[in-house]
Amino acid sequence: MEYSVIVRCVIYLCALIFGGLALWYQGNAKVSGRVAALIQRAEELYSDLTNAGGVKFEWVVGQLYSLLPLAVRPFVPRKLVEQVVQTTFDAIEGYARMQLDKLTGGDREAKREKDCEVLG
Repeated sequence: MEYSVIVRCVIYLCALIFGGLALWYQGNAKVSGRVAALIQRAEELYSDLTNAGGVKFEWVVGQLYSLLPLAVRPFVPRKLVEQVVQTTFDAIEGYARMQLDKLTGGDREAKREKDCEVLG
């Protein structure tokens, strides 16, 4: 094999890998956005219920799973959809807590409480 043929194969392989990664990243961003929209919709639908976390979670998972094409569903277990929903929810919750701490100064108060415990 010639050197130029090997280099060309390596270039095509790298392009294929990076193209696949770009498509995966783009798809992942779309899925996260869809999950966030479904979580927001579930919050609106079940706002009058107390302790409805499990009901909302199941609703979001069911809605997301129903968006999958029938041909793909056998290859995507429901547990995977549940993990995607939970991961997205955790990210949203973490961001909301961080923003709330910025607004209320929660970080400073928590540090003061730790300092008082150490001194006391």
